[in-house]
Amino acid sequence: MKRVKGTALVNFVKTIRANKSGVYDQYLTEEDKDIISRKILAAVWYPYETFKRCFNATFEVIAKKELQMVEQWGRLYGELIMTDIYKDTLKKGDPLDHIKKVPVYIRTFFDFGQGEAVVEKPNRVVIKLTDYDPDFAPLYHFLRGWFQRMAELCGGQNVKCEFVNKSWEDKTNTTTYLVSWT
Repeated sequence: MKRVKGTALVNFVKTIRANKSGVYDQYLTEEDKDIISRKILAAVWYPYETFKRCFNATFEVIAKKELQMVEQWGRLYGELIMTDIYKDTLKKGDPLDHIKKVPVYIRTFFDFGQGEAVVEKPNRVVIKLTDYDPDFAPLYHFLRGWFQRMAELCGGQNVKCEFVNKSWEDKTNTTTYLVSWT
C-alpha cells in the first residue's frame, strides 16, 4: 500500500474539517472520514489514496480545478515546509545544492516512487519523478510550485520550473521538470 506522511496530508484535512456544509462528503470514503476525524500527526504514515481523495476534494471545491491555483498552493506549502521543517538545509545563494536534493525531500513525504535530479549546469537541474501517480496532474502542478519556491528561497532569481514531459499526457510513468534560475 502506498503511503504519505502526515505533513503532506494535514493541510488538506484542515481545509476539509473547516467546512461544515458537507460538500466534501461526496469525495471521501468512510475510511477517509474516519482517518481525518482523528488528529493527523506529521511523522505518521497515512494511506496515499486518502491523501489523493482529500487533495482532489480541495482541488475541485476550493481551486475549482484551476491548476494555476494548485501551483500557488505548492509555492505556499514549499515556503512553509522549507522555512520550518527544512530551515536548517536552506543555503542562501546556493539554489543548486537544494534543488539537487529534491528526490530526498520527496521521499520524506511519499514511501513510493523514484526521483532523480540531474544537474545540467550550475543553474539548471532536471528533476524526474517516476512511479508516483502518473495520472494525477494536480499533484505534479503542486510540486512545480514547490520546486520553484524552493529555488527562490535559496536565492535563485528569475526562477522557472517548466514541464519537460507530463506523465498524464504522455501516458508514461515519468514526469520531468526543468528548474532554472539566474
